Amino acid sequence: MDGQRHLPEDLLVDILLRLPVESLLRLKCVCKHWYALIKSPSFIEKHFHHKNNSARVLVCNLTISDEGQSVAFSLLPDKIVPGVFPEQKTLYQLQRVTDFTSVAGPVDGLFLVENSAIFNEDDVRLALWNPATREFWPLPPVSFELQPFKDHDNQFALGFDPLTRDYKVLWIRMFWDDWGLGVFPNCFVSVYSLCNNSWKNLRPDFPSCCSLQEPIGATYLTGVYYWLSGRLDKICRICSFDMGSEQFGEMQGPIIPNAQWGKLMLRGDSLAILVGVDPGKAMTSIYDVWIMNQKEGSWTKVLTVQPQIVAHWPRGVWEDDKMIFEIAETSQLVLYDPTTREVTDLGFQLDLTLGRSCVFNYKESLVPIKRVSESQGKDNAVEQIDHFFNSLKRTSRPVGCYLKNIQ
Repeated sequence: MDGQRHLPEDLLVDILLRLPVESLLRLKCVCKHWYALIKSPSFIEKHFHHKNNSARVLVCNLTISDEGQSVAFSLLPDKIVPGVFPEQKTLYQLQRVTDFTSVAGPVDGLFLVENSAIFNEDDVRLALWNPATREFWPLPPVSFELQPFKDHDNQFALGFDPLTRDYKVLWIRMFWDDWGLGVFPNCFVSVYSLCNNSWKNLRPDFPSCCSLQEPIGATYLTGVYYWLSGRLDKICRICSFDMGSEQFGEMQGPIIPNAQWGKLMLRGDSLAILVGVDPGKAMTSIYDVWIMNQKEGSWTKVLTVQPQIVAHWPRGVWEDDKMIFEIAETSQLVLYDPTTREVTDLGFQLDLTLGRSCVFNYKESLVPIKRVSESQGKDNAVEQIDHFFNSLKRTSRPVGCYLKNIQ
């Protein structure tokens, strides 16, 4: 229209950066310029780190009943009022899921989801998922051959290569003949590239990283993924994987006397470790949070929490100084404020006997997941996820075999 005045570019960008992902997805249809702007890597990065895009608690809750497994992904508001049930936003509710295994992440708002056959743990499938854009991308399978084994384990990690701007998935398979006799496992490693949509096999050599511990959330930071290796009552070491060079590394962790339990995690933009004395015990548990100075490699204790609550289990740290716990007796998920000693019920009834739950610090993201065509859009996301968790083939394999990379 003649005489139409356009917003200055910097003002337009500033306005759009303040909007949630759901609104931005609709605004892409306004014009070609807005479409290109919202899809640009620079805008996506600025939006993810904008102050309006605050972190929220996302809970994945798996319950098991006579009718089968049910999985619900629920998002809590960015502000949780002490003593008040927070309003839950259900992102997905999947009924009668047969093969749900785990969800890992998030990294830049992306999750790695896994399923495996109940009676055959070697039938593993992986997929990438962006809850905000509702994109879902199953990863191609990895080729293996059968070999004898007595026990085995899988570790997965999601990260970003900042040099090639490529999201990668790391799959570590560890197998051993007799763990009880101190026989260290052999490891096979594959790396998936989202840009290439393919896997590549590596030959790692990290004998001291044989017992990688599951972290709280995704311990990815500036191109590197981290795991706690070994036990805290011995030499505490941290194993790492560089997403760019695709090389493993190792460093010494903090010296923490009297620690009986620990989990690696992120606290803001720092690698951190949550440790406990008498973890889970009513009124007597003490938890410390240590963070690492990435430049110096030194560790500093920044928080001590002694929760005045009943028997529990720690699930993570929220807003730097609050903790999320499972309450053993009531199967509740609660938020504990150490300053006021207030306990806020987050409104989840957990199935702690057969089911399980995962708690994440989550921020919305516009990061796209590679798709075959635009027809695989958000309208089909629920169907894609449901199909993914219910479509494993039931294949029989010889007892006592593990899967080895076919080179």
